[in-house]
Amino acid sequence: MNDHPPVTGDENVLVVPAALRAELLIRRGGAVPGPPPAVDPSAAGRVADRLAGNRSAVSRMLGHLGSDSGAVRAARAYLDGEPDPRGAAAVALVETHVSRGEDHDRWTAAWSVENAVPWVDAWALEHGLAFAARAGAEADALVIGRDELSGDHVLEARGWSEHRLPWATGPAGRRMRALLAVADEPGHAAAVAALAGHRAARPQRQVVAFLVPDQAEWVDECVRERPEPETDASKLLWCSLGSARQLARLRGANRARFGDNEVGLDVLLTAAEGIGPAVAPHLAAALKDTDWEVRDIIHGAGFNARARKAIFQVLSLLPSDEAFTIVAGDTARPGGLAALTAMIERFPVRAVRLLAERAEESDQARLLLSGHLRAHPELEARLDARVRPAVEAVEAARMPEAPESAVPKALRKPAKDGALRWAPTALLPQILMRGREDALPEAATANLVAALGKASPKRPPAAPLREAMDALDPVSLARFGWALFELGRSIGEESRAVWAQLCWTGDDETMRRLGALARAATGQSHIRMPLNGLDVLAASGSDVALLQLHLVADKARPKRLKNKAGKLLTQVAEARGLTLDQLADRMVPDFGLDGSGGMTLDFGPRSFRVGFDEQLRPVVFDDGGRLRKSLPKPGAKDDPDLAEAAGRAFAGLKKDVRSAASDLVRRMERAMARQRRWSVPDFRRFFAEHPLACHLARRLVWLSEEEGGAVTAFRVAEDRSFAGVDDEAFPLPGSGAVLVAHPLRLGETVAAWSELFADYEILQPFPQLGRPVGALTERERDGDRIERFTGTRVGVGALLRLERDGWHRGPSGDGGMQSTMRLDAPTGHTVVLDVYPGFLATSPAGLEEQTLEGVWITDHDAFDYGGNKSEATFAELDDVTASELLYALKTVANHM
Repeated sequence: MNDHPPVTGDENVLVVPAALRAELLIRRGGAVPGPPPAVDPSAAGRVADRLAGNRSAVSRMLGHLGSDSGAVRAARAYLDGEPDPRGAAAVALVETHVSRGEDHDRWTAAWSVENAVPWVDAWALEHGLAFAARAGAEADALVIGRDELSGDHVLEARGWSEHRLPWATGPAGRRMRALLAVADEPGHAAAVAALAGHRAARPQRQVVAFLVPDQAEWVDECVRERPEPETDASKLLWCSLGSARQLARLRGANRARFGDNEVGLDVLLTAAEGIGPAVAPHLAAALKDTDWEVRDIIHGAGFNARARKAIFQVLSLLPSDEAFTIVAGDTARPGGLAALTAMIERFPVRAVRLLAERAEESDQARLLLSGHLRAHPELEARLDARVRPAVEAVEAARMPEAPESAVPKALRKPAKDGALRWAPTALLPQILMRGREDALPEAATANLVAALGKASPKRPPAAPLREAMDALDPVSLARFGWALFELGRSIGEESRAVWAQLCWTGDDETMRRLGALARAATGQSHIRMPLNGLDVLAASGSDVALLQLHLVADKARPKRLKNKAGKLLTQVAEARGLTLDQLADRMVPDFGLDGSGGMTLDFGPRSFRVGFDEQLRPVVFDDGGRLRKSLPKPGAKDDPDLAEAAGRAFAGLKKDVRSAASDLVRRMERAMARQRRWSVPDFRRFFAEHPLACHLARRLVWLSEEEGGAVTAFRVAEDRSFAGVDDEAFPLPGSGAVLVAHPLRLGETVAAWSELFADYEILQPFPQLGRPVGALTERERDGDRIERFTGTRVGVGALLRLERDGWHRGPSGDGGMQSTMRLDAPTGHTVVLDVYPGFLATSPAGLEEQTLEGVWITDHDAFDYGGNKSEATFAELDDVTASELLYALKTVANHM
């Protein structure tokens, strides 16, 4: 370890920056934070004053019959002037405890506070450093406990435990270690000799090794004894290790893992100083552990974020290719990019070499390398011949900068009060000017970044900035905006400006990414950015953005996301005078499909036609109309450029359609179950004539309800005309309503429709003609309960799949348990399904088996206000709603 930064070219020395040395648990010969620690000359007097002020309370505890007699004798001997190390520790523990008041009953209360530190200095002043070390080595065998009979605090000698070493792991142990680390040679040698007699128990040996980690033989012994993970002894050992050799032995014992109490900056930094770069893979493993959201529940919100920050800080100090590669490969994790940029500055030559190796496959590496070389042109001369081609390729890939005269006036001067000053342009992609022949200069880009700091979803950019942004290529501007957003997330920057600028820079692809980000969220941690992203989607208002908002409301797991997305959608719908269902109809994009609802993929001498199957999955037909398993690879006679573009278009279509298609199919099935109606113009616009939805419309039977009461079933033909069950043309009236036909309403014509669809080989997207139908018994109709499913055991997964059909989970009870599912029927009633034992709202899979307890009906308003009884009966449900209720419950009951 060295206290000084490496000279140019010397990048194999581990240096702890001065700003971090206060966190370091110093060792002999290692880095020292500022002036070396020295014994506080006032400590003995302050301790004596405290002891005098608390004399009666100390005497009361020492005189208690529940206090350990041996520890009490030693304490009284020390108070009488005898240099008894155990007695010194006992007196210090009792005094430190009583000085904090009687309300602290945990055994860690006394030793874990700064009040214990002056005792270390007092021991050293009065009896010497060796005595102080001996007293510290005895401290953790003593605890403050509760007398079983009286409930009073007493002094106990419970013996040693690897799990309970609060003095050594607290500030007093840290102070003792620091004083020993900087002691002169005679003083240090005397302390080591004295400590040799205080190594009887295994946990005590861990404490002594921690105090003098320069004693390699003692540390080696502790490695061989392998303390249990997640214990205080394990924490001490990480701070005692002094070589890669010792770590290797610990790893061989399968004990080399940083536990939850060992991922603080002090422990990680101390371990890195002692072990060196060999600790890198263990830090990488600890980094992966920060993905466990349960740790934020156990240790409190923000635990993983703090651990992640500390791990990245320490990794960024390690002078090795392995550490650099670990960080460079994990920049998507919050804090990763900040750590990598720190390593680039700390190890400039290594950075050029390793970034060049990654540049071929990583846009980020190319950007970082290019910016690094522009900032440090002197490194060009130090380039290894093997990486020079990659570096030259990076520079060649940069577009030339536009002349000053072409830069929009609003971007020629820095913006005032911008909130994105943290974002260096070297880490961001170039923004091309319109025409894509040159790029916005780096200085102007920095001015744009500052101006974007004023972005808000509630207002558009000022006119000069809007005009300036219009002069930029929109695709590269959107790419830049997303990179800026990702950079902010990576370094842990969560200010409004990080996400709000997407309102001004984003395009449809940006909105898709924000939707995917929100749907990927699995818990309450890291949820702030996805929540903010919903505001961007709502502010955009484009069909793609609203579709993403709808998908989040429907599919996101965290309730906060679902609820906010639903609220924003409601606001958008109300502003447009629409219902949520009507808004959803308008959000289905056409995905660039042509008038016939397809897409031609041109390979040059041959072409292929894209269609859709019953689940709206894209399929490919050749020139002869034959269905192919997939889009073929380009052949020798094909135009390579056209074929490549066609392949990208088809891959993009499959990706884009996937979410919208599954949502549309589900909405149509729900519309059939709830007998939703459309006006004829809306039916034509959103289904029969829509480039994507028409493929779904052709696979269903519809009902036309005329204003005079006539009802006719029909289908949509390939040419978008309409036909009845006899396959004769049906002139759809211009007024009235259209709805998806439920088989109950088709009556005896179901068989004829089924035969017609079979003749045309029409597969349906969900069970319609073949849908099971059912009816309530007379007894069930007349009552408010259905008992036929009571006692049925089902899997919780099948139960929660009801949410896809419009059911909702009931309120959470004690301990976050949910034991009901509810369905708001179109008749204004609420149907409730009770289950036992219920499931946790946050982790329902924890209780897999559920028992159905009963189904009951109530008025919707009564249920909302907490009423469990009303005069409602199941007879008030229409036949279709009753049939769909039974269908849903039978589906659940049949899936254990």
